[in-house]
Amino acid sequence: MKKVIFTGKCDGIGISHVARDCDLAETIGFYKNEYQIYYILDGERFFYSNNKSYRMSKGTLSFIDKKKIPFTNVIGGKYHERILIEIEETWLISAGTVMELDLTGFFSNLHGVLQMNSKHQEIIEKKLRKMEEVLKAEKPYASAEVKELLFSIIIMILNGAGTRPEEYRTTGGKMMRYVKVKEIIYYIMEHYSEIYGLEDLAGIFYLDKSYLSRIFKEVTNFTVNEFINIQKIDRARNLLIDDSLSIEDISKKLGYERLSYFDRVFKKYVGMSPLQYRKSRKTP
Repeated sequence: MKKVIFTGKCDGIGISHVARDCDLAETIGFYKNEYQIYYILDGERFFYSNNKSYRMSKGTLSFIDKKKIPFTNVIGGKYHERILIEIEETWLISAGTVMELDLTGFFSNLHGVLQMNSKHQEIIEKKLRKMEEVLKAEKPYASAEVKELLFSIIIMILNGAGTRPEEYRTTGGKMMRYVKVKEIIYYIMEHYSEIYGLEDLAGIFYLDKSYLSRIFKEVTNFTVNEFINIQKIDRARNLLIDDSLSIEDISKKLGYERLSYFDRVFKKYVGMSPLQYRKSRKTP
């Protein structure tokens, strides 16, 4: 059973507050491949990264670096209540410039789980609930207030709040699935333009399609096709900066047989067409 307590967003930031009494692969949020902050209000989850696992329990604050999302997994636990903050990379970089902070470096360095003491838990929970309250009420300057609260949490961490928990010894079955999916992820990232979907990967790794689909979704929270498209679209963003390549050339280079399909997929993940994106990246 799942209870969505709150979802809301402002420019560059999405917040969702969810309680679950089972582990579901589907996510409740606004972005799939952006910087993330998890706070556990109750129950437990497990944070897998670099073949290690850490228990996320009440009062843990976890930071997920966008660049490490493909190799990181947050699953498990029969019950949990959490607040998830998702932050768009473009906003994070511009906000860091204004605040004179390397925020992408912050997420890279802090990637993982931090246990808060009771004093810091109380402060952080008040700030997170205030974010929800401000967005729910649609208060004037809500976006500015939410971002000020977010920065105040980040400053707390920069000033030394939180300690790293010890590695958690998880069951062999889950770790084996995690290791296998990590192997598949590396393959996709190297060969995304040559792969057309689940059936290709099942043949390459000698796995049943249904089993591969299930464990990939469980470990990554993405379907195989979603993950392949994310790799292609991330590459497309870089290629679109080069005016010497036509959009049709880029589409073919990434393995899309039809330009119309590339256009549709790009718009789904970026929010604008490839042509609009190219124009937006040109310096005035």
